[in-house]
Amino acid sequence: MFKIDLHVHTELGGDSLIRPPDVVAQARRKGLDAVCITEHHAYELSQPFERIALQEKFPIFRALEYRAAEGHLLIYGVHAGKSDFLPGLPMQTVVAWVNNRGGVAVPAHPYQNGLIGCALGDRVLALNGLVALETLNGSVRDEDNQLAHAAASRLGIKGIGGSDAHGIQALGSAYTCFDEAIASEAGLVAALRSGAYFPQRCQR
Repeated sequence: MFKIDLHVHTELGGDSLIRPPDVVAQARRKGLDAVCITEHHAYELSQPFERIALQEKFPIFRALEYRAAEGHLLIYGVHAGKSDFLPGLPMQTVVAWVNNRGGVAVPAHPYQNGLIGCALGDRVLALNGLVALETLNGSVRDEDNQLAHAAASRLGIKGIGGSDAHGIQALGSAYTCFDEAIASEAGLVAALRSGAYFPQRCQR
């Protein structure tokens, strides 16, 4: 089993207290095999992790979290930024854009009400082109995760897990278990499309 926290924020994104040099030590403490950094709106923000991954000999993948009109999307496998699309586009438009470029777009914490307004909620059921939904977010209520799990079941798609960490102690609180080891961002996209994974909450 290959364990990856697929939803991590650091101070590089401007809204987290996690220092990049502290990520790997915490990931190892939690028993993770890799992490994925998902800074808001810009893939390039996580570039310093290329060096950290090499120095620490620990897999660190890079992705981003996008704020669509209806909620948030985790975008894997596409090196996008604000020059590609501004925040606030319809979620279906962004899902199609990502799919057309060979990536994977996963609605994040779809049933969490937050500061940006109402959660995506059951509107997720009308989206096309999804292969997964974040059904275990380590930073939201159990009830919200249960609703996301039920929505994924109705859609016939898989669920992923991630901590959504903005503080170091939260990193690794939830993660995704893959059947096989993953060595690259392209491999991560292929694995997400394969469906051979499940979300898990950390017991440590």
